[in-house]
Amino acid sequence: MKKQIIVNLTAHRAGYLEDNKLIKEYYIGSGRPETPTPPGSYEVIEKIRYEKQGEFDFGSRRLVLSTDKSCLHGSWNGPVEGYVSGGCIRMYNQDIEELFEKVEIGTPVIMIQ
Repeated sequence: MKKQIIVNLTAHRAGYLEDNKLIKEYYIGSGRPETPTPPGSYEVIEKIRYEKQGEFDFGSRRLVLSTDKSCLHGSWNGPVEGYVSGGCIRMYNQDIEELFEKVEIGTPVIMIQ
């Protein structure tokens, strides 16, 4: 089964696809104008769980991408939707937890504008 995440930076939505079929769409936040989220093609290279809030608000889960400029992560405190992050894709904790279980290392993530 081919899995993929497509992030629409303008519409603030992330779609999870299996075999090119949209399975679920999520609301997301992306980079503010001064710290924009870079469009491009990446892949998940690491999956991290957080049990409690740390120094940075990555929420309960983080999908590390093959770029040092962005990742997909949850948020303990928000805001989530709109241009709200330092360049990462911010999601509601319940959404990143659901997505985290569906994807594996190597899952493609395509960010478009």
